[in-house]
Amino acid sequence: MAKLKTYYRIFIKLLLFFFFGIGCIILITAVFPTIRLFSTDNLQFKKRSRKVMCYTQKFFVFLGRITGGFKLKVYEREYLSHLEGRIIAANHPSLLDVVMLLSIIPNADCIIKASLGQRNIVRNIVNTLYIPNSLDFDHLTVECTKTLAEGNCLIIFPEGTRTKADGILDFKRGAARISLSSGAPIVPVCIGGNDKYGLRKNNPMFSYNPDEEFLYIVTPLPEVNPSEYVGNPMPVAAKKITMRIKTDIENALNR
Repeated sequence: MAKLKTYYRIFIKLLLFFFFGIGCIILITAVFPTIRLFSTDNLQFKKRSRKVMCYTQKFFVFLGRITGGFKLKVYEREYLSHLEGRIIAANHPSLLDVVMLLSIIPNADCIIKASLGQRNIVRNIVNTLYIPNSLDFDHLTVECTKTLAEGNCLIIFPEGTRTKADGILDFKRGAARISLSSGAPIVPVCIGGNDKYGLRKNNPMFSYNPDEEFLYIVTPLPEVNPSEYVGNPMPVAAKKITMRIKTDIENALNR
């Protein structure tokens, strides 16, 4: 019976990926062109498109829940869904972390791995709405400051890639530096739950948590305001902010 459950969940995982791909094609070929047609400028187009992305990710999460692919539990959902001009700095345990956050935050922008902008299915979405991490830091800061000033929330995974199997967090200082440059506060977000084997980096495609369906628990943590660190040189302030975010998320994961 346990093996049958695992095989079923692997099948559901692959089926959800298939639906995700179909959804991307529909967005690219029909939804986004229609939104652009009825938008007066690029700012309005992006605002509307981000809301559509939120709804599509909500539907994807709904499919995952009713099919038994995964569960999502969100603390302070209302708080997260009404944030503006904040940097969301989250740990990155699995492939679906950004999907979970996009389903919760309707005005979410995101720094995305540049290689995703070269993949056939998602590249038009990534290149249309989000900020690639391949930009030089000055240009990246300008783009991030601009989107935050527009009232968007900027999702950043300070690890830069998915968490390693040992669970040790290795945070880079990019989120802190952008916060210091833009003046935007950081909301650390802990993505917890159970083992994400099957969605972690370098896991086989035909793999799944052998014991239970994936559980995602999303928890916002106390806000970090860069104004608290203005008396420090930029490198020192960035290091302190990064350590604070990392420590807060680690403590939340270990509760």
